[in-house]
Amino acid sequence: MIFYYTIYLLIIQVLATYTRFQQICFHVFCWNKTGTESPQKNLELLFLCQISKTEETFYSLSMYLFVLGRNVPLSLAELKPYGDPVFCDEELSLLLLEQPKIPNPRELPKIPEQVLLDRLGGTIRIAEVIGEYFETEKLLTAIKSQILASRKEGYTFSLGLTGYELSTRAVSAWAQELKQYFQDQDQKIRLVNPDGEPLTSGRIFQDKVLKKGTEFIIWRNKNSFLLAKTAANQNLRNYELRDRKKAFRDAKMGMLPPKLAQILVNLATEGSEDGSVIDPFCGSATINIEAGLMGYKTFGSDLNPEFVEKAEENFRQMAEKFRYDPETGTFAASNVLGLDWGSQEGVVATEGWLGENFVESPDSRQIDENKQTILKLWEDIFKSIKDAPITRLAFCLPAWNYKGKKISISEEVLRAAVGAGFTVQPLSEKNETLFYERDKTFVAREICVVAR
Repeated sequence: MIFYYTIYLLIIQVLATYTRFQQICFHVFCWNKTGTESPQKNLELLFLCQISKTEETFYSLSMYLFVLGRNVPLSLAELKPYGDPVFCDEELSLLLLEQPKIPNPRELPKIPEQVLLDRLGGTIRIAEVIGEYFETEKLLTAIKSQILASRKEGYTFSLGLTGYELSTRAVSAWAQELKQYFQDQDQKIRLVNPDGEPLTSGRIFQDKVLKKGTEFIIWRNKNSFLLAKTAANQNLRNYELRDRKKAFRDAKMGMLPPKLAQILVNLATEGSEDGSVIDPFCGSATINIEAGLMGYKTFGSDLNPEFVEKAEENFRQMAEKFRYDPETGTFAASNVLGLDWGSQEGVVATEGWLGENFVESPDSRQIDENKQTILKLWEDIFKSIKDAPITRLAFCLPAWNYKGKKISISEEVLRAAVGAGFTVQPLSEKNETLFYERDKTFVAREICVVAR
């Protein structure tokens, strides 16, 4: 133990002497997977020197718990550039991640955790790990200390507890015990979920829990409890503004969810702080808007001149609402194959064309016709960009649900990408591509990434 302690002190001294960091924060946390209490395995050391900030990027070396969305593999693929995963429970949609990289090129006046979450489409909440505890008494004492440190005199503190691998009865009992403790000291506490039911992001947002108090997440692992304090929660109002409140929407085109647009931009840019994002099938500018919000320059084109005009209108409307520079986006009416790809330097993030928007389940003939048309389109696209300064593409292909199976064209399209000098970037250990779909849809989106 003393050996490791000495090593960390030496690291701090070196970083403080030879780096530009204004703050260095080490939070070394070892998740006890065996469930046995051991001084060597239950290691928790905290070294804190000032606030961590460079000119444009926050770097935190703490441990965080990410609450992921329903499509866990896709969430993990999106998070790859942002930090080192420690442990993931896909069934619970929970990820422990250390050293998250948090780009902030627009220098937004928000806490780093919220800056990161606002960039992510596949993560619901981010919570900072407080510690691991082997006794309930110590767990509740830690929560009490956190509340005392953050509550304001004269205000009612909103307390939410969310448990994983815990019964609602146990969580409810702890919540009542905590409330009674503070009431005995004449301090006001409001329980957000006295029944112990897990809080949703919607409930946290609507009840303004993080403004009036906090949510603690307790994750039981055999004989220990991991305690984390929620630092950032999805802003559902902002998603609604960027989706349903856009000046122009066209259901006939199919509507790309802003969260999926964020994922595509992140897969294309790999979390970089600058660059240009190109969408040659821009539609209503959903991807361009998300790229603008992240601080990128962006170019959008579409075959329909009217759509292009409306896309630029959407981009400028959202620039006014979210205060990004409207001049970072440019748009043009063009066939994807007619673009001057030689002048388009950057990465491509696009939903592409998913074929006909079926109102009922397509038959085999309809699927085959769409399949051949879209396959030919992508083969021609890769021929067009073979010598262009395009370094990476994140794109969607249609996968038709037919008689309990998915009919995919990804193998043929990726073969064309390789022929144009690109390399397929697998999105998980098991799969090169991943699917994104809603219930009872006729066509799923198959997400692919290639790079060179």
